[in-house]
Amino acid sequence: MNTVLGDALQKAGVNESSNFVWKGEKRKEGDKYVQDSKRFVDMTPEELAKCYKHCDIMLWNDDPKHLGRYNVLEEVLEQINCCNVELLVRYYENSYMHDDTRKPIKRYALSLDLRKLMYNNEEIQDWTKVPITRITDDLPSEFDTINVADLLKGCNSILGAFDKERLTMTFITKMGLWFTKAEENELKGASNVERLKIAKDKLHLPSKLVLRLSEKGLSYKEMRAMLILPRKQKYSDMTTEQLITLRNKVLLRYQMEVDSHIYNWKRLQRQIKQVAKEKGINLNDYID
Repeated sequence: MNTVLGDALQKAGVNESSNFVWKGEKRKEGDKYVQDSKRFVDMTPEELAKCYKHCDIMLWNDDPKHLGRYNVLEEVLEQINCCNVELLVRYYENSYMHDDTRKPIKRYALSLDLRKLMYNNEEIQDWTKVPITRITDDLPSEFDTINVADLLKGCNSILGAFDKERLTMTFITKMGLWFTKAEENELKGASNVERLKIAKDKLHLPSKLVLRLSEKGLSYKEMRAMLILPRKQKYSDMTTEQLITLRNKVLLRYQMEVDSHIYNWKRLQRQIKQVAKEKGINLNDYID
């Protein structure tokens, strides 16, 4: 590196290949968990190639039971989009961001308008590439990324079902709670510790689960909306609060976690390639 930052990192040993380590899966031995590790510089070409291939699987695997992180990211982004589309339909119906000056348009009527638009513009072959901003400019900016084809699906309630599988109870509760003023009054405890205990009981959470207070967390009402969400639920059947909480908070937090996983697996691949290059190894010779 020629930059000042690069020189500083090198001096700190950040890019020293001798510091690059592969950590194996944790396993339980007795009442403790142990994890083996090995430096990349001490690995054989076959071991380096095996680690590189494992990173590739963790990034790109298309097995539904063990999806690679890029495929999970695509799934999460689609879920966020579907929540947003359903909220746009409710905006047209004037049930979301209600405004007495705005005339509501029901799903069926909006669907007819969109089909008429498509019929009158039959030269457009792919409406998934036409953003809603191309046909109207009076919508809130939060809907700018929605395309016309998806909006039509939303009108017909065929966005499909949200799959909650990845949003486990542990993931949701780890986000923490931050009570609104109304919730502080509703949960009659004199202190936040007492309110947390009351909230935990009301949410029917396991006794061993630790629920903590966090300024970055969900409100009690939002956490309840997430916990009572079925494993699979049609977007059109969700409450507006569930859609907003998923779109604005929970799925975005999960996306950040997946982004972090992608960064770490790609970092390991870069390290393996650097070590292989220094040792004069062509990884392609050892990867099936």
